[in-house]
Amino acid sequence: MPTRQGTERRTVILRAAGQLFLARGYAGVSMEDVLHAVGGSKSTLYRHFADKAELFRSAVEALLDEKSAPLRSFTPEDADVAATLVALGRHFATIVLDPSSIALHRLVTAEAERIPGIGQAFFEHGPAFGQAVLGRYLQSAADQGLIRIADARAAGAQLYQAMLGDPQMRLLTNSPSRPAPSEVEHSITTAVDVFLHGTLVR
Repeated sequence: MPTRQGTERRTVILRAAGQLFLARGYAGVSMEDVLHAVGGSKSTLYRHFADKAELFRSAVEALLDEKSAPLRSFTPEDADVAATLVALGRHFATIVLDPSSIALHRLVTAEAERIPGIGQAFFEHGPAFGQAVLGRYLQSAADQGLIRIADARAAGAQLYQAMLGDPQMRLLTNSPSRPAPSEVEHSITTAVDVFLHGTLVR
C-alpha cells in the first residue's frame, strides 16, 4: 500500500509532468526534464513510472481528474430539469473549452496512435466522465417521472456532444470563428431545448 509520502511525491511528479507536456509536447519532454523539475533521484521517479509513456498517461488522467473535480460534487439547485441541464452544460463548458483543455485534447490526439492506451485514458477520464454525470441525472429525472427515456447513458452522451460539440471543434481546429461566450450559452440552451422538446410538430 502506498505511503502518504509516496502518494504526495507521485502527485508532485504528475503535476510537473503535466505542465511540461502541455508546454513542450510529448516529444519535447524527457524523464530527465521531469526529474529536473521535481528534484529527487532517478530511482524514485522510475519507481513510480516505468517509462515516459506511462508517465504521460498518468499525467493526462491526473489533469482530467483535476479539471472534472467540481462535477463530482455537483448537486442540482433547481427542480426544473431544463435549468439543471443548462447548469451542467455551463460546468462542462468551463472545463472542455478552457485553453489548457483544448491543448491537452490536441496533444492526446497527436499521440493516440503511438502511445497505447492514451486515447482510452483520455476518453474515460474526460468525455465519458461528463457523459456519465449527465446520464445519471437523466436517469434520476426519469425515475421521478419527469422525463421518459430508454437509455440514459446514450442520451447523456448525445446531449453532451450537442451542447458543446460545435464550439469545441472550432477551438480544436483553431478556426478564425472562435465561439463567443454568448454563442456557447446559445449552444447549450438550444441543445437542452431540442433534447427535451424535440422539433417534430405534433
